[in-house]
Amino acid sequence: MMSKPAGLALMTVAALLSGCAGKGSPATAGVQAPPWQTVIRDADRKRLAGLWGAWTRSLADVQQAGQADKVGALGTMAVADAAIPGPPPRPGDYRCRSVKMGNREDGTIRTPSPPVMAGAVRPCRITVRKGLLFFDQGNGDQRVAGALYPDGDRQVFLGTLALAGESGLMRYGTDAERDQVGVLRALGEQRWRLELPWPMWQSNLQVIEIVPA
Repeated sequence: MMSKPAGLALMTVAALLSGCAGKGSPATAGVQAPPWQTVIRDADRKRLAGLWGAWTRSLADVQQAGQADKVGALGTMAVADAAIPGPPPRPGDYRCRSVKMGNREDGTIRTPSPPVMAGAVRPCRITVRKGLLFFDQGNGDQRVAGALYPDGDRQVFLGTLALAGESGLMRYGTDAERDQVGVLRALGEQRWRLELPWPMWQSNLQVIEIVPA
């Protein structure tokens, strides 16, 4: 028969393990989400594989246009290899800043645009939906929103683009021209970057900086 002190010790260890299991993983508590590899469209898989190419092409376009100073002013937000291993952001309110870089020359450009377009800082939010973290840019003429799938030291983003005046969001995979794909990685403590390669609108790369509100 187990002694009372031993029983209390086991109960304490079990409680600690239970607390650790839920700590830092609010997105998966009680819900098992599918891996991103089973959800992503083939065309978006290619875009995701071309992430580094989107960086190098976009930065080359900026350099050629003589606007390297604009990118330099953004700091590590616009440095291709600045990402570091780190946990994803927890659900809550954040501030986001979006920058688009590169010149589209493949026929998908909608309007002529400069090689660097920096947006204003605006509120954004991360919640939990169906066992996954969900990023929502919140408002603006172009609103990026979608799910973040765990993938090692990064999160794979599969989402959509909503335009001004649209109250709802399309489901990923509904409209190829609205679908967004990318990765979210840490830039430092309490600072992250969402990298969206080869978007269908205006640029070769869009990066969104995310910091606590």
